[in-house]
Amino acid sequence: MISLTNNGCGLYRPHLDLVDHPVFQALPRSIQSIAQAHSRLVSIPAGEPLEEDGFLSFVLAGVFGLFPNGDRICVATVVAGSVHGWDHALEPDGERPAVRALIDTTFCRVPANCVVDGLGRDWLNRLVARQSSRRLSGLAAEAACNATHLVQERLAKWLVRLHCGANGAPLRLTQADFGAMLGVQRTSVNAAAGRLQTMGLVRFGRGKVQILDLAGLRTVSCGCGEHSSAAAATPVRAAESASWAAREAPLRNTAA
Repeated sequence: MISLTNNGCGLYRPHLDLVDHPVFQALPRSIQSIAQAHSRLVSIPAGEPLEEDGFLSFVLAGVFGLFPNGDRICVATVVAGSVHGWDHALEPDGERPAVRALIDTTFCRVPANCVVDGLGRDWLNRLVARQSSRRLSGLAAEAACNATHLVQERLAKWLVRLHCGANGAPLRLTQADFGAMLGVQRTSVNAAAGRLQTMGLVRFGRGKVQILDLAGLRTVSCGCGEHSSAAAATPVRAAESASWAAREAPLRNTAA
């Protein structure tokens, strides 16, 4: 079990487990029973690689980063409330990016065949096909962001992304870690971090980052990767961290 701390992104929600995951809740009851019986709760520290080997990873807290071809630059993330491993389940021998925990990450490992065999290969093919265009668009947007936006804007983006993806849990990352994610020298990160800290948005110290003003951090961020169109259409941002746990809790309590 895990404990999450609310730092402005969502409801304090202790003891998250597989049954709290929104994707798990969307599965048929028969598949849920099989998956839960074969699931295992795992926690890995920041920087640790994810060993896939035919498993689906239901992320409960933390963030995984995807690093194509072993590059140092992270091009995509798998945040709390998401699942990693669908592609590998469809094509076990296919080429795939390296996956590492960007911050301390807790997830449930479920053998892929527990889900895939029950739902059928056609279902998985449709799922991966639907995600492919979105993933390509995301990769293109990330590449454009790296080429055009200032380090300060990109650092602010990653701070928002990690903070909300981790359900507001503390970020234990060094500026060297951020340099690796952004693909820039540590000196560039130091300068950008100093400006954000001077603005009163964050506090850096001894491998730990504290978010002081999430709204302000979003304002100075380039905003790439956030669902800006959905945010513009509604006054409340839909992709807020930990919202999936908060949203599903009343439903489970009512059903009980």
